[in-house]
Amino acid sequence: MTNIIIIFIHLLAAGVAIGSLIYCLMIYLPVVEKGIGDRDENSPSYKILDLLAPTVFASILMLIGSGVYFLLENYSAQVGLKPGYYNLFGIKMVIVAGAFFISMYMSFSLRIQISDLDLNPGNKKLVPQNLKKIMGLCKMALWLIAIATFLGIWLARY
Repeated sequence: MTNIIIIFIHLLAAGVAIGSLIYCLMIYLPVVEKGIGDRDENSPSYKILDLLAPTVFASILMLIGSGVYFLLENYSAQVGLKPGYYNLFGIKMVIVAGAFFISMYMSFSLRIQISDLDLNPGNKKLVPQNLKKIMGLCKMALWLIAIATFLGIWLARY
C-alpha cells in the first residue's frame, strides 16, 4: 500500500509540473500576450511566471523526495533488474538534477530580483529581460521534466 501512495505522489508531482508548464507557456501566455508589446510588472507574464517558478520548484522537490523514498523503501527488490537499468537511471538523475538547478535558479535568483519592485524601484529595468530568461528556462525545464518522465516510464518496464 505504501508503494502505491508513493507512486501516486510521484506521478501527481510530475503531472503538476508538466501540466502547469504546458498550460502557462503553450496556452495561457500566447493568448493573453497577443496585443501586449512590452513585458513589465503589470503584464500577465509577470504575474503568471511569478507563480509558476515556485510551483515547478515545489513539484521537482516532491518528485525527488518521493523518488528517493521509493528507492529506499524498495532497495531489496532492485537486485534482479535487467542490465542497462542503472545506465538509464543515471541519465535520468542527471536530467532531474538539471531541471532542479534550473528551477532553483528561476525561483531564487531571477524571480527574487524582480519580486519586490516597491522596495527596489531600480529593478524595474530588469523585468523584461528577466521575464524573457524565465520563459526560456521554463521551456528548458519543461523539456527536461518531460524527458525524465519518459525515462521513468521506460524504467518501470524493468
